[in-house]
Amino acid sequence: MIAYDPQALAEFSASWRLVRKEAALLVRTSDRLFAEDIDLQWVLALAQDDERSERVEAFAALHSRLQDTLGDRLFPRLLALVGQEGRTLIDRLNQVERLGLLDDAQAWLAWRNLRNRLVHEYVENPGDFVDAMRAGHENASALRTVVARIEAWLRHRGIDEKVLS
Repeated sequence: MIAYDPQALAEFSASWRLVRKEAALLVRTSDRLFAEDIDLQWVLALAQDDERSERVEAFAALHSRLQDTLGDRLFPRLLALVGQEGRTLIDRLNQVERLGLLDDAQAWLAWRNLRNRLVHEYVENPGDFVDAMRAGHENASALRTVVARIEAWLRHRGIDEKVLS
C-alpha cells in the first residue's frame, strides 16, 4: 500500500463517502427521470404533473450538489493525497484532468452553467429546456464516469473501502 498523509486520507474519506451517496442518489433519480422520452410535449405537461416536476427539481438539485461536492470538497482532498494543491477551481480541475480522472476541465465549467437552465428554463422557453434536460442527462453520465474513475484510481493505489472506512 502507498503511504499517504493520515490527515489527508481521513479528510478525503469523509468527502468520498458523501460523493458516493450523492452519486447513487443521482443515478436512481436520473434513471427514473430519463426512462421517459423528454420532448417538448413532456416539458409542456410539467405544469400539470407534480410528480414529473418534482423529479426534475430533484435531478437538478442532485446534479448540482454532486458537482459542487466533487469540485469544492473532494478534488482538493484528492489532490492533497498526492501532495498537490490547487488554489482555484480551474487549477484543481486541470490537475484532476492531468491525473486522468476528468476528460475536460473546461467542460466541467460549462456543466456548472447548466444549473440555472435546469431550474428556470422550462418556465421561460420549453424548447431550450428540452435541450437543457438532454445536456443534464449527458452531464449526469459524465459525473458518474468521474466517480467511477476515482474509484478505480483509488483501488490502483491500494486504497480500498476498508482503508477509507
